[in-house]
Amino acid sequence: MSGTSATHMPVKAVERRKTRRLYLWAFSTRASIGLITYLLNAYTDEPFLEDALFYEEIGYGVATDWLSDRSGGGLGMLHPGAEQAWLIVAVIAVFYYILQGMRALPVLFVFYSAITALVPCITYRVARELGAPEAVAWRAAWLVALSPVFVFFSGTLYKEGLLLLILGVAAYYTLRLQVRWGIWSLLVVILSILALFALRFYLAILMSVVITLGLILGRRSTSRDMRYRYVPVFMRQAITAVVFIALAVALGFHERAEERFDETPEGILMKINVTRQELATIAYSGYLPEAETSTPTEALTFFPIGLLYFLTVPLPWQWGRLRQNLVIAETTFWVLLYPIMILGIRRSLQTNRAGTVFLGAATGGMCIIYALLSGNVGIAYRMRSQVWLLWAPWVAWGWEALREQWRQTTRSQRDRVVRR
Repeated sequence: MSGTSATHMPVKAVERRKTRRLYLWAFSTRASIGLITYLLNAYTDEPFLEDALFYEEIGYGVATDWLSDRSGGGLGMLHPGAEQAWLIVAVIAVFYYILQGMRALPVLFVFYSAITALVPCITYRVARELGAPEAVAWRAAWLVALSPVFVFFSGTLYKEGLLLLILGVAAYYTLRLQVRWGIWSLLVVILSILALFALRFYLAILMSVVITLGLILGRRSTSRDMRYRYVPVFMRQAITAVVFIALAVALGFHERAEERFDETPEGILMKINVTRQELATIAYSGYLPEAETSTPTEALTFFPIGLLYFLTVPLPWQWGRLRQNLVIAETTFWVLLYPIMILGIRRSLQTNRAGTVFLGAATGGMCIIYALLSGNVGIAYRMRSQVWLLWAPWVAWGWEALREQWRQTTRSQRDRVVRR
C-alpha cells in the first residue's frame, strides 16, 4: 500500500489535506447549486436570482465601459441601487473585463463560488482561535460548508457570499489580535471594514465599534515569544486598539459613517420603520406590516417580537410560495440547534472569554438591527445567515458537550448494571 497513513503524517499536513477537502466540497456544492438555480431561473417562473441578475447587469455594463474606455478607469455612474454595494459590482466587472466582455453567467457563478468557498475554511480558523477542539472546529466548518443558506447565497452571486467571507475574515483576525501582536492582522481587519462599507454600510459601522471593543479585551498568549508572553495584556490591547482607531480615523471611517447617518436617532428609526413596512408589504412572505418602530419606545416594544420572527421564520406551519417552503426544514433544524448553542457558549466562555464576548457583541448587534429591519421571510432568512455564520462554532461545541453528557450518562448506567 503506497502513501503515508494520516496517523503518521505531520499535523500541519493533515490539516492542509482536510482543509483542501473541505474547500473542494464547499466549492462543488456552491457551483452546482449556482448552475442549477441559473437553469431554474431561466426555465421556470420562479425568480430565484432577482438581486444577483441586477448586480450582474450593472457589472457587465461597467466592464463594457472599461473595455471601451468610456468611464475613465472607474466604476462610472452606478445605478442608485448598486452604489452602496459597489464591491460586488467591481468583482463582476473585473471578471467580465478579463473575459474581454464575453458574457458567461454560468462561468461567473463558478468563479464566484471559488471565492466564497473559502468561508468554511475561515470558520474552522475562527473556531480554533476561539479555543475549540479540532474536531469541534471541523464540525463547525462542515456545517457552514453544507448548510443550504450558505450554499445558495454563496453560489448565486448574491452579495451575501462576499459578506460572509469578509465577516469571517474580520472575526478571525480580531480574535488573533486579542492574544498577540500582528500588523498584518490589523491591516486585514481595516481592509475588511472598508469592504463592508462597500457592501452594507451599517455592518461596517457596527463591526468598527465591536472590533474596537474586542481589541480592548484580550487574554494572555501561550506563545513562547517574549513579545506576547511578558507584555501586560492591558498594555498590549490598549496599544492595539489605539492603532486601530488611528488607522480608522486616517481612512475616514468617521466621515463615511456620518455620510450615512446625517440625521437624529429618531430620523434613523423612522427610515428603518419605512423600510421594514415596505419589505413587509411588497413581499408575499411579509409579516407584521402594521407594526411601528418610529420612536425609541415603539422600537423597544417591537424588538422582542421582531427578534423572535427574525430568528425563527418560516416556522413549519408557515407554508407559502415555493422559495419559502424550501427553507422551512433548514430553519427548523437551526431553531432546534439554539438550545445546543447555549451549551457551546458556556464552553467558549470557559476557554476564551474575550473572544466569546466579541462574537456575542457582533451577533447581538446584528440581531438588534435585523430584528427591527426585517419585514419578510426572505429578508430574515438572508440576513440570518450572517448571524448563523458566527454562531456555527458554538453550535458545534454545544453538540460536542451534549455528546459528552450522553456518553457519561450511558457509562454511569452501564456501571450501575455491572455493580448489580
